[in-house]
Parts: sequence; C-alpha cells; structure tokens
Amino acid sequence: MGIASVRLSPRKPTVIYLDSHVGLSQGKNYPMTWHALDRLLPYAEPGVQVNGVIGLRISAIRGNDLHLTLAETESHLIIRGIAEPGWGDYLDDRWESLAKEGYPPLWRSPTLTDHERQDEQSHTSVRGTEKDIAWLGSGLLRRIALFHTSSSAYSTRSWITGDEWIFELDTRYEVRLDHDTLLSRLTDPVWGLPLRISEYHCTCDDLPLESDRYMRQCTYELAHSADLPCGLQLRFRWGRAAYGDEAREQLERLGADPNWLEQVIPVGGRHSRGEVSS
Repeated sequence: MGIASVRLSPRKPTVIYLDSHVGLSQGKNYPMTWHALDRLLPYAEPGVQVNGVIGLRISAIRGNDLHLTLAETESHLIIRGIAEPGWGDYLDDRWESLAKEGYPPLWRSPTLTDHERQDEQSHTSVRGTEKDIAWLGSGLLRRIALFHTSSSAYSTRSWITGDEWIFELDTRYEVRLDHDTLLSRLTDPVWGLPLRISEYHCTCDDLPLESDRYMRQCTYELAHSADLPCGLQLRFRWGRAAYGDEAREQLERLGADPNWLEQVIPVGGRHSRGEVSS
C-alpha cells in the first residue's frame, strides 16, 4: 500500500510513514514520496476535471516531514518520507512539468482555485459521495496495520466505485486463507469501525479446486451499523498469483519484512489445495 505505519497522538497531527519506494512494471524503483504526491497534489485538466485531492495544500516542509492541510480548513496531516530524495526538488520539478504540459498545478494557492470550485459545481454528485465516504477512508487509514497483521494476503489493492470502497486481497494457494480475523477486527465494537456484515458468499467449504489455474473468492459486503450511506466490499481471493509468479522476489527487492514474507509466501510452501478453511 506504500504506507509503512501510522502514528496517532492526542491533540497532535496524524503522521503517515511512507515506504521507501515502489516497484514499477519496468523493474525500476520509484521513490514513494514522489509516487504519493503524483496522485495527491491537485492539478487541473482544463475542461475536464481536477486530478488529485481538491483543496490539498502544503503548509510546511520540515526535514523529512511534509505538512499538509486542506484549503480554508484547520486540518493538519504529516507525511514522513525517507531522507533522500527530499520533497523540495520533486515539488519544483512537478510544478514546472505540469505547467509546461498545460495542466495548471493548484497546490500553492491559499484558497480554493476557480478550477477546483468549478469542478465541485460540475460534479456535485461525485464530490458529494467522496465527502460521504471520507469517514471510511479515515477509519481504514488509522487501522491500516490490520492488513499486514491480520490477513493471510500477500497483495492488497483497493478502489472506489460510487459509494462503495472495494478491497481485493490475494492469498497464495500454499497458505491457509484467513478472512475471519481481519473481518472480526474491522467490525470490533470497541476498536473497529461502525460496520456490520450485511451480505457474504464464502467458498472455503467448497470442493477442492479442479485445477491450479482457477481461483476461489470469498466476498463480504459490510455496511454502516446505523445504515448511513457508504459500503465496504472485501474480496478474499485464494489461488495462484494473479499478477505473476515472481511476487516473492519483487517483495524482497522492495524490502518487505522477511518474517511477514515467510508467512504469506513461504519458500518451498506445500500446495495445500482443498485444506483451506475460514
């Protein structure tokens, strides 16, 4: 996910610690600091939309810490990157590159720009849904460690469709699929989110797979406990690597924790087809 850890402190800004880098499809490493800001910093695509987070602004750079806020609010978030490369050079290069390509960068304006206001007015439903779902993103961010400590998956992806946040978690066939631990902790009445399982389809007790070419999927729909808008769908997939068989080598190259890696993609793991359970 690119996030190494999150630090929460009373009456202090939340600090997000980034991984050092991300692996590109060409096999090259790209600094996670740059990767994050590529997607977060707002810039206009004239006549189409604003990309990035509308209103996101940089309030300060202090060492490895990038202090972020939202225009016209009192919000405060800190992203902590690795020592090198730093934030400054990237921000200048990114600004110049976007401006040269005809995409006005917006993050230096102290207030919302005309581009951002026009986007909100033109996409009222979409932007409204983003605000409605913000509580879920905030809650998941504060519990992001669960995807590392309470899941059998070696790969986790997510995206938003309308008012539903979808997660796809892949567990290798030589590892016992475990979705109950993550589900129970996400819905814990004290430490979890205000979510309940509204619908599910579990395949753990199905007959053994006929071929290694196939995958199983257990799908869980979670809704707000008080039936507020917004849902969470978790897709727990079990089988062969969906994105190639070199996942362990790629994760090792990216500096994944060896103990975690041995749990989710063990070396010489025995094929346990038909022995998984919920």
